[in-house]
Amino acid sequence: MEPLHLGVLLAGAWAILTLVFLHLNAKAYGKRTLYSKPAGDSVQGVVYAFTKGMAPWAKESVRMNLPSYAAGMVFHAGVFTAFGLLFAAIFGLELPPSLVFLARILTVGGVLGGFSLFGKRIFKPQLRGLSCPDDFVANLLSSLFVLLALTWTFSPALAGVWMSEAILLLVYAPLGKIRHCFFFFTTRYHLGAFFGRRGTFPPRA
Repeated sequence: MEPLHLGVLLAGAWAILTLVFLHLNAKAYGKRTLYSKPAGDSVQGVVYAFTKGMAPWAKESVRMNLPSYAAGMVFHAGVFTAFGLLFAAIFGLELPPSLVFLARILTVGGVLGGFSLFGKRIFKPQLRGLSCPDDFVANLLSSLFVLLALTWTFSPALAGVWMSEAILLLVYAPLGKIRHCFFFFTTRYHLGAFFGRRGTFPPRA
């Protein structure tokens, strides 16, 4: 195995183990005891939180910012696709032309979505005022990762640059806001369970 391939795998192991540690550390605070009588079902609340509760019409912040929502969706699709390509590159998997074509479409969308959100964060005063350096670093590392994955499909000689950037991304992931890729599922679960128990999720007619 080439050194850069090993470096990516080690960086990936670091990211996973660190995220698991952060998760366990957060759970170490203990479980809050709820004394009120349940008004609903926690399980139904969790199901709603991960399904209909994520639809644009269920979230006011999304309904008011549909272009940003769409950009975020294609951005995340591009990131997931880029990681799939990275897996294929490390283990020498030969992808069929149709799959490569689809990956190119998704990564192009990811690049456009990522850099458009990056530009919005820079040029929109309200959003810029709410941003911290981590917001810019996280977006830039992720957007560059998708861009380099796209270029790799045309020029495999760029694999070294791409994998070097991937190592930076994976090392940084648990240290900044990229950690939401892991904690999103944890927080979404607790949100659904809590409001499901209160009878708020799913919303009553």
